[in-house]
Amino acid sequence: MGAATASLLGLLFVAVSIRVETIAASAELRNRCGQTLTLLLTGLIVAALLAVPDQPKWTLGTEYLVLALVVTAVAVTLDRRTGTRSAIGRWLDAINPTFITCSLLVITGVILILGHENGLYVLVPALIAVLVGGVLNAWLVLVRLTD
Repeated sequence: MGAATASLLGLLFVAVSIRVETIAASAELRNRCGQTLTLLLTGLIVAALLAVPDQPKWTLGTEYLVLALVVTAVAVTLDRRTGTRSAIGRWLDAINPTFITCSLLVITGVILILGHENGLYVLVPALIAVLVGGVLNAWLVLVRLTD
């Protein structure tokens, strides 16, 4: 899963680098690119943390909680920089893949901190949200770049 996320992250980084002038001119595109890069990087970090050998469950849970808080703060900051939107736009942003992933990471972290290994099963939908959300956001960015 980490390799797929890393590949998508690299491809999006190249796409952004090629059209940096267009992206720099649009707050919406900068926000969307930043959120997508953050989402994909989150999936990569989740996989890297899981690969650390002999790590206690509570440590992994704490790492996932901290990661979720940091990613949520970054996403909120990027969202606020975009500017004002309608109430419907804000509501739709609230259910974006970044917040779904962070919510599932918090659940995973709490379950692991409580000492249950079953919390790792919650990572499956979290990483699926990373991949699906990353691909969809990247597609939206690339489609907007041609406008």
